[in-house]
Amino acid sequence: MRELIQLWKFRGQSQLTPLLAALFESAAPFEYTRSLPESAVLVPVPTQWRRQIRRGFDHTWLLAEALRWQLPDKYEVKPWMQNTRYQTPQHQLNRRTRIQRGADRFVVHRGVAGRHIILIDDVMTTGSTVRSAAAACAKGGAESISVWCLARTPPEDKTTDALR
Repeated sequence: MRELIQLWKFRGQSQLTPLLAALFESAAPFEYTRSLPESAVLVPVPTQWRRQIRRGFDHTWLLAEALRWQLPDKYEVKPWMQNTRYQTPQHQLNRRTRIQRGADRFVVHRGVAGRHIILIDDVMTTGSTVRSAAAACAKGGAESISVWCLARTPPEDKTTDALR
C-alpha cells in the first residue's frame, strides 16, 4: 500500500485512484459503508492549492469521486472545505510538530450544517489533520463526522511518516 500511495501522490500516477478506492472499499467494514444516512456527503480533506498545482491533480478529490462509485448508494462529493494556510508538507514533519500545529487551518462551507460529513483523506499519521478538519465541520454545524483514510501510519513509527 505504501508504494501505491507514493506513486499516486508523489509521482503523478492519478490513474491509480480507482484501484486505491477499490482496495479501500474492500477493506472497509461492510456494515459501515452500507449503513450511512441519506444525508451523508463525502468531503475531501483539501490539500493546499500550491501543492495541488505542483502535483497536477487534487488527490483527495479524485479519491472521494472514485469512492463515490464504489459505494452502493451514490453519495455526493462536495468541496465544502478549504485549507487556508500554506505549511510545510505533513510528510516532512515529525509527530511532535504535526500535533503542535494550529487547529484553525480549515474553513467549511455552510452546506455542512445538519449533514453527515465523511472526511476523505489519504494517510493518517498523528490524526492532527483530520482532527482539524473535523473541528471545522463541527464548528460549521455538521450533524455527525466520520473519517475515512486509505492508510494509517503504524503507531510505533515515532519520528516520521511511513511514506517518506
